[in-house]
Amino acid sequence: MIITKALIYNAKNIPERLAILDEGYSFTYGELASRTAKLKEALKDLGIKKGDKVGIFLLNTFRYVELFYAITAIGAIAVPLNTRLSRRELEYIVKDSEMECLFFHSEYLQHIPSLEKAAKSNLKSIFVSDVNEQSEYTHYEELIKNRSITELTYDDISEDDIACIFYTGGTTGPAVGVMLSHRNQVSNFYHTTTKFNYNEWSNYLHAAPMFHLADFGKTIGVTWGGGTHSFIKTFTVKGFLEVVQTFKPTVISLVPTMINMVMNDPDFKNYDVSSIKKINYGSSAMSPDLFKRVMNAFPDVEFYQSYGMTEASPVLTMLEPEDHLVSEDKKAQKRLSSVGKSVPGVEVRVVDDTGNDVAPGEVGEVIARGPNIMKGYWNSPEKTKNTIIDGWYHSGDMALIDEDHYIYIVDRKKDMIITGGENVYSIEVENVLTSHPSVLEAAVIGIPDSKWGEAIKAVIVVRDTHELTESEIIEFSKSLLANYKVPKSVDFVEALPKSGAGKILKRELREKYWENYKLNVN
Repeated sequence: MIITKALIYNAKNIPERLAILDEGYSFTYGELASRTAKLKEALKDLGIKKGDKVGIFLLNTFRYVELFYAITAIGAIAVPLNTRLSRRELEYIVKDSEMECLFFHSEYLQHIPSLEKAAKSNLKSIFVSDVNEQSEYTHYEELIKNRSITELTYDDISEDDIACIFYTGGTTGPAVGVMLSHRNQVSNFYHTTTKFNYNEWSNYLHAAPMFHLADFGKTIGVTWGGGTHSFIKTFTVKGFLEVVQTFKPTVISLVPTMINMVMNDPDFKNYDVSSIKKINYGSSAMSPDLFKRVMNAFPDVEFYQSYGMTEASPVLTMLEPEDHLVSEDKKAQKRLSSVGKSVPGVEVRVVDDTGNDVAPGEVGEVIARGPNIMKGYWNSPEKTKNTIIDGWYHSGDMALIDEDHYIYIVDRKKDMIITGGENVYSIEVENVLTSHPSVLEAAVIGIPDSKWGEAIKAVIVVRDTHELTESEIIEFSKSLLANYKVPKSVDFVEALPKSGAGKILKRELREKYWENYKLNVN
């Protein structure tokens, strides 16, 4: 189960099949493999070897695919960087990962000096992926120009070697790196392909950010099936609709927030989206009202909802097309709010605090076991030990399971908010808020939001004699956090509700906002 094998197979057996469609670029599988071979050789000439970390600080582009396959063919480790993070957060990841090489889009040129400084002497090679006259860094294409090698091979790699480290928000502090092996990611492709089949007719549009495993993971599936990768650099509604009309993708993967934005665009009906045959969505269920509108707009499309997390490579469960029904049947309506059943090859259970399976209708924690579960957290053995217990990954998601084994996420044991498909851990935002000299205490919660699913609300106790406004808190947060982590609103209170042990009772803070909702997550 080596990631590179699929691209090598395609280069030998279907070299003329279209692999890449990007603005101004198109490559067959033969051409893609040849370019990847040249890039691999260039990386090795730079001194990149097995186990070294290579950062990918890019917007969506075909070069993401080339880098992914070139890096992992060496046995080196790809480290995708979330382009929405603040400079401080990026500096931490570059330093923590011990990154040796970095590729970036010119949009992020202003970050590079501080990232070099944060990495100290580790970061030896930096390349810009697109032409920018202001950049002093060598261009990506210069690396592969004039190289004669054309055959892609992989080096001395084991399927249990780490292929990627994905950083995800930490529940008790900074982000942590999720270590995923070749076996983890290829296994999850096999787990999902029985339900969501990629083949030579698949034209997959990378519309969601590729730094998220929800999209990045599709790279393996599309390549393995011999399909086409299409790209939109960054998601906008107009840009998405134009790319769909031009590249005619058959498969897309979006979060409900993005789907809602597309559906609400006044020009939506002016675009031809008839090429789309499958829509995969995740991060939250689709509201019944939105789903009805989407079904009317895409009457011949198969819908899939995937549930999982980075630690699971990423899919644990899937709600399949036959469960996506607009029906008066109450059971069918209820299933639309579920995340479906476990995918083949992955064991998923819902357990109580003693580790026993809960009865249908009772709430417990989602745990999972399978070859897709991560190797652990980079530089965090204690956190790994507390998360993978007796071989079972403990997700922190609270759910109930029905008599037919459909799973319904109802709350989060871990203090996490999902807003617009992004995971935000309250503690990270709270640590920033309490660093403000006027803030005595702060609690961060997710509240319902029709556009983002959940919006971040800060509840703050101000220090005696100090004055503070909502706009001041928001501006302060913007200087230290990624924009999606910044509170959208702020409440000021005299005291936060607490338990006898002094723990802030966030459930009480959330209650008034969620009282008309059946679930405590959106």
